[in-house]
Amino acid sequence: HGRSCIVAAAISPPMILSASAITKSFAGVRALRGVSFDVRPGEVHALVGENGAGKSTLIKISTGAETPDSGEITVHGQAVTAMDPSRSRSLGIAAIYQQPSLFPDLTVAENIAMALETGGPWRRLDWSRRASRAAELLQRIGATIDPARLVETLSMPEQQIVEIAKAIGADAKMVIMDEPTASLTEREVERLFRVIAILKTHGVGIVYISHRLEEVFVLADRVTVLRDGAYVATRDVADVSADDLVNM
Repeated sequence: HGRSCIVAAAISPPMILSASAITKSFAGVRALRGVSFDVRPGEVHALVGENGAGKSTLIKISTGAETPDSGEITVHGQAVTAMDPSRSRSLGIAAIYQQPSLFPDLTVAENIAMALETGGPWRRLDWSRRASRAAELLQRIGATIDPARLVETLSMPEQQIVEIAKAIGADAKMVIMDEPTASLTEREVERLFRVIAILKTHGVGIVYISHRLEEVFVLADRVTVLRDGAYVATRDVADVSADDLVNM
């Protein structure tokens, strides 16, 4: 039994991201108090807690938007000493918020290209390549959005899908979704869930933040509970009930 455990540990891939004993204060108010959290490849890890529990602060630290006062962050098993948004993106971490950060006057293809292309302002633009690349990324997540459409004509869930396509094009290994279903209809939620299932099959880790506990039980493999800036517990979703989560 001991030998088989050693073999399993040897072949298990490292966590995509692991945050250990993270603390953060703002103007003397402790937002996080020794919080730990990790994400495995190909899982949905739900992050739940009431408003003010520390979820947003933990996500900002994971994406480099905020710097922790203490604690350690590792990505793919390597310690990251100075996380910033650029470093976070280069390490394969992407965040999709309730309000997508797209340019409404540009097409879907142009928005995706701006996120993925490098080079100076005088580089030659390959418009057909832009369109085909956007179509390929959208197809990979089962979307049928025309790359030539202006973003201002897209619904909110369609804009979220474009953000996910951008993340996949940037080779994201971990995608953070912050209350993604807050303004969606039931049919739109079902479509988003199908996209999440596709991401899982590609080994992408999903951090799913939601106040809707029923979604946690439909989507998540694990769930972590925060309360008043403190870590409460991490559980396999199969081992907890809705009452357990509410009590935690």
